[in-house]
Amino acid sequence: MSEKITIGILEDDEDMCGFLTTIIKQTEDMQIGFCAQSVKQAIFESREVEVDLCLVDIQLPDDSGLDFIADLKTHADVKILILTVLGDKTSVLAALQAGAHGYLLKDTRPNQIRRSIRATIAGENPISPAAATHLLDVFKIHVKHPTPIQDITANEPVLTDREIDVLTMFSKGLSYRETAETLEITSHTVGDHVKSIYRKLAVHSRSEAIFEAVQSGWIEI
Repeated sequence: MSEKITIGILEDDEDMCGFLTTIIKQTEDMQIGFCAQSVKQAIFESREVEVDLCLVDIQLPDDSGLDFIADLKTHADVKILILTVLGDKTSVLAALQAGAHGYLLKDTRPNQIRRSIRATIAGENPISPAAATHLLDVFKIHVKHPTPIQDITANEPVLTDREIDVLTMFSKGLSYRETAETLEITSHTVGDHVKSIYRKLAVHSRSEAIFEAVQSGWIEI
């Protein structure tokens, strides 16, 4: 990248904040915009400092990180990557509904955090495998009688076998690179399949695509 990714951090734990700051400072294409330890401070900092992406914890002493996301969306076009210990179904779904672009747990390795930051900036939606499992469990509750789209209208385009393979890998929490390696194709080819899937399903994120695939009966849980 020609310019560094500027990152804002909302994290109340001093050690974790220091850990994330160190990771970012040691990464050539990234830099720190701010590191706030409360929602109130993060709201103030986000209005003073322009950032490309915010790493957001959910459980803060003064409020929820989701409230920061809601405020952020009123005045900035910023990518949001959740980084939290909360991997329960309610937290995962609430964060994605609030507008988060990705969801990681705090046991994520440093290199994976870096890759997820870059992936989020590139328009991907990285989700930790545990969080992805919870997300699909939530979808399963709401999809008791899936009806394939091809049964609704014969004119509706359907997914190819390879596109279904890609969505299946995503549903297991695999990244673009891991999906490419597993299916023995290139990351560029994965990207082409994703564009086709998004177009066919009229969605804009991996989580939406997975939901539609489950609802339509293309992916079995």
